[in-house]
Formats: sequence, C-alpha cells, structure tokens
Amino acid sequence: MAPRSSNRPVRALKSASDRMFHSRITLSELFRVIFYFSVSLFLLPINTSILIAAAVLDRAHLYPNQDRRRRKHLLRTPYFYPKTILITGIGTARGLVLARQFHYGGHRVIGVDVGVLPARSGGSMSNAVSCYYPVSKKQYICSLLDIINREKVDVWIPCSDRVVPLEDGMAKSIIESRTSCKCIHFNADYTSLLSQDENFLQHVSERGLPVFERHHVLSRDSVHRILNHSPNKTYVIQTPTKGLSRNTVMLPRRTPSQTYSDVSELQISKDHPWVLKQRACLGKYWADVLFVHGRVQVLKIRPSRYKADWHNSSLKNGVHEVTRHIMDKFAEKGASRMSGHLSVKLMVDEEIGNNSVCYTVYIAGCKQGTAASSLLADPPPDLYSRYLEILPVTTNGVNGDIDILNDRSSYKQGFSLISRDYLFGQRQKQSTLIAAITSKANRELERLSNLATVVISLLSQQSDLVELWKQSLFSRIDPLPWWWNLHISRPLNGLVLMLGGATEAHAKN
Repeated sequence: MAPRSSNRPVRALKSASDRMFHSRITLSELFRVIFYFSVSLFLLPINTSILIAAAVLDRAHLYPNQDRRRRKHLLRTPYFYPKTILITGIGTARGLVLARQFHYGGHRVIGVDVGVLPARSGGSMSNAVSCYYPVSKKQYICSLLDIINREKVDVWIPCSDRVVPLEDGMAKSIIESRTSCKCIHFNADYTSLLSQDENFLQHVSERGLPVFERHHVLSRDSVHRILNHSPNKTYVIQTPTKGLSRNTVMLPRRTPSQTYSDVSELQISKDHPWVLKQRACLGKYWADVLFVHGRVQVLKIRPSRYKADWHNSSLKNGVHEVTRHIMDKFAEKGASRMSGHLSVKLMVDEEIGNNSVCYTVYIAGCKQGTAASSLLADPPPDLYSRYLEILPVTTNGVNGDIDILNDRSSYKQGFSLISRDYLFGQRQKQSTLIAAITSKANRELERLSNLATVVISLLSQQSDLVELWKQSLFSRIDPLPWWWNLHISRPLNGLVLMLGGATEAHAKN
C-alpha cells in the first residue's frame, strides 16, 4: 500500500496554552535519544526500501488481500451493523493490534493519543484508523466526552500508557452515566481495589477463593500456630530486608524437633518482624483475563519465566482448568462491574496421588489494564468480537447474536490470514508467474528485515532497542505505522525533548 497522504482529519481539542508541559532530560536519557536518532538514520535506507517494496506489491495486487475482502463482505451483509470503537493509546503496539482487528472485522476505529507531542504516533498513520485525535491529558475526560458524542462511539477501550487506571476508571463512570458508550475498564471502586495487592487479596479471600499466604510474624509462637494450622503446606521464612545478607529458612523441617530447633534460633520480635510466605513448588504464573459484564471472555496462562515445553505440557492444561474455575467464581461476585483487563499473579503447587497429579492454584496479586496483560501481544484472531459482548443483545432492532455470528463466521473464513498478516514469506495459491514474483519479493523483504534486526543487535545490547523493533508491528498491507514510528515519531519527539522542547510527560503508573 502506498504511503498515506497527510490529509487525514486530525482534530485537536485543546487550547494552545494547555498543550505543553516542559520536560527535563537526564544524561542517560540524552545518550539514549542520540543513540536512537543515529540508529534511525542508519536504518532509514533499508526500512524505506521495505516500505516502498510492500507498497508496490500491494498496489500491484500481488497479495490476495483477504482481510479487505472480508471487510467488504461484512459491510455488504444485511444483518451486520458496524460499531464505532474508540481506542485511546493508538500509538501503542496493543492499541494498533486492536485497531487492525476491529477494522478488518468490519468496524470503524477512532484513534486517540493522550499527551501532545511534536510528531503524531505511528499507530495514528494506520489504515485501520478512520479518524485520529490527539488530546491533552489536562482535558482528558472532557475531550473523551466530546469525541464520543461527536463520533457516536459504541465501545471505548483504553490502552494509553499516559493515563493511570484510576483516571480511566473515573472516566468510565462519567462516560457511561452521560452517554450510551460502553467502556472496557473497571469502575473507579474496583480500580482502586485492584491497585493495592493487600486489599485485593483480602477481597478475594472474603469470597472464598484460595489466596497465597504471606504473614508478618512478630513472635516464634506465631510461626508455630501458622505451621500447625496448615500442616500440608510448606513455607519460607525470611527477614524483611533484601540483599545477600537476607536470612532464609524452609519450614517445616523433616521432623517436629528439627522445626522447633530451627525456629528457636530465629531472632523474631515486634521490633524485628520476619516474613513467613507460603512456598509453591511449581512456581509463579500469570493469568491474563478479559472480563466483560462479569464473565470471563478470554483467559491466557503464562509462566513468569520462559519454559520451552509449556505450550504442549499437561501442566498448562491442568493449571488452565483450575484457574478458569477460580476466575469464573471471582467474576460472578463482581457481576456487571467486572469489565476490563486483569493480569492475576498465581502461585501453583501440586499434590501427587497414587494415580494422578492435582494442581492447586493460589492468587498472589494482580495488575490491571492492557499494559499488564499479554493478551494483545499474541491475540486470538477473534479477540475483537469478545469486546462486543459488552453491547446490548438487541442493537438497532436486530438480534445481536446474528451480528456476532456473521462477524465470527466471516472471520473464521480468513483465520490463517490474520496470522500471516504479520509474517514474511507466506505463499498463497496464485498463478505460477504471480506466485514466483510474490515469493521472490517476500524473500527480499525478509532479507532486508533480518538485516535491519541484525544491525540493531550489533549496534546495541540494550533490550529496549530490540524491543522497539519488535513492537513496531510490521504488516505488509499496513506498513506505514512501522516505518513512521521508527523514523519519524520516536526520533523527532526524542530530538525535541533533547533540545529542551515542551512535551507532556508520561503518567507514572
């Protein structure tokens, strides 16, 4: 696809006096900006070649563009009613992922970036974005209300890094009370609860769900009471201070006498408390969950550390089954207030019986928002349709199930095409000549892309630079956001900051 012209509607909803905040830059940030700018200039010829090649191939229709065909088919379907979706944080990788899914699912996407910068984000240049608004953080809620009323938005999904969850929770309450727009975010009360692990764990425990134990013990008698109360659990007791000098003891020991002996040697008092934590032999995992109206729509379990055999293991299936049951019970308690993204920290233990292995899952904490979740890093192809469950069953006098069924059935026709969209070198059934040309072009795109990645790795061992490349989300039918982010948005905004320009700073989550 050819690079986009600059005539896309951009509406600024704030006065010039409120647009900017002055930001200072540290020496390390200064070096990082200079380094990014240098790498961007070095890679500009390579990446521009990739952009032009992708645009020429798309313009020549050498790629059978099933995504656009599916979108056209959906828009011609009599009982399909496209929705208007507002995504704040369209400049983030996850925001762009959602925008593309909704767009090719036949819907209209409004993109918003929070915080005013000299150069617009790469995500704002995507074909998936029908209209783009930069808004000032100082006028965040007022601007959202204006956009929602003006564009007749049906669903709002916050993805911005520049807004803390509590602000989005407050915005949700105001928006849903004044408009018909539905928000995929927890309300202000739940957002406040989920922001503090201690309150969250107490909330979970009161609802009868398993909670990972963590105690601040002030005496040796307290340690013995906890051990006697749960004889089948193992614990780790350690001093609150972190570092090499931290004392750690495993409890209980093999015999009661060994346990009493080890505990008696611990110097525990009110002035010097220790921390007694439950031990899980299978370690820590994360459950990324999308709740909509008190129902679990999507659940993904991932280990906190990479495990090569995780995806094909019986452990994954066992933990998933137990976690799904726990999350369903948790969602039932919250009912309609439970709509949003939540990443729940899990500690997993196992009990080995005569002929089976049982897994026990404990809730140990949580993080909220799309930034904490990995659902959008590798989303299922029908993820976008799960968000639409927040809308009423009947829309415009037509049963909403017909809408969703048409949407999903049409999406399944192009299931493999969604994953192919983000890969190089995938061949499709075409005429021999076109297939040969396309194959050759794909190999060249892959070679150039690999060359650019190798150059980045050689220039720097900093993981965040390589991550910048990975998160740019190259798509051969929508390549401009990738190129714009690497060579316009990121370098120019960093350069303005380096020269003492004024920008709105990131929110500290």
